[in-house]
Amino acid sequence: MPRLSRISSEGNFFHVMSQGINKNFIFKEETEIKKYIYIMYDLKEEYHIEIIAYCIMSNHAHLLLKINSIEELSSYMHKLNARFAQYYNKKNNRVGFVFRNRFKSEAIRDEEHLYNCISYIFYNPVKAKICKRPEEYKFSNYKTFKNKQYITENKLENNFIEVYENSDEKCEIIVRNFLKEKGITISNVMEDIDLTEKLVSYLHSHNISLRCMERVLKISRRKINDCYDNYLKSPK
Repeated sequence: MPRLSRISSEGNFFHVMSQGINKNFIFKEETEIKKYIYIMYDLKEEYHIEIIAYCIMSNHAHLLLKINSIEELSSYMHKLNARFAQYYNKKNNRVGFVFRNRFKSEAIRDEEHLYNCISYIFYNPVKAKICKRPEEYKFSNYKTFKNKQYITENKLENNFIEVYENSDEKCEIIVRNFLKEKGITISNVMEDIDLTEKLVSYLHSHNISLRCMERVLKISRRKINDCYDNYLKSPK
């Protein structure tokens, strides 16, 4: 896959979201998700669309698209959702709208916004607690997208952390990074007071709140404070 193109002044990258009417689960079955993805790719040449990233959730879909014109984007999304709605209604023996209103779209402003958007899309199922890692989710193009020529897993994670600056997700990612760096498991940490103190200090250095540590590590705030105090007192 080639490098991501430079963002033009006109803004040729768009984050697009389509949601089921009444927030219904329109992607309940794997066959429905695969059908939507098939139509996405089937139409892209006709409308000169490049699919950069996508993630299909149970009641909505996120797409990051590179386009030549707003008109082509509008026509592409209209035909994509119309074809899927026709398939969905026939399959489920129903009539009426499938998608909520018109799709939503947001122009990507700059490179930082682009990577934040990519991270947001791929980490959507992680945030929803469907999986722990983006590569575990079947219905995105994360695995084929990740190309070391222009992006790294750390860059995706770091941007995700910025998007969810004060969340449990940030804490969980930092814990995973700590464990990966040390080559250990969370069980190892909980069984070794020195490692626990180091982890607490590591989280503290990333401005993780006591309440967040308490929820993620499942240890008391008092113990967290004791660990941090002991770490500061210990010889380095």
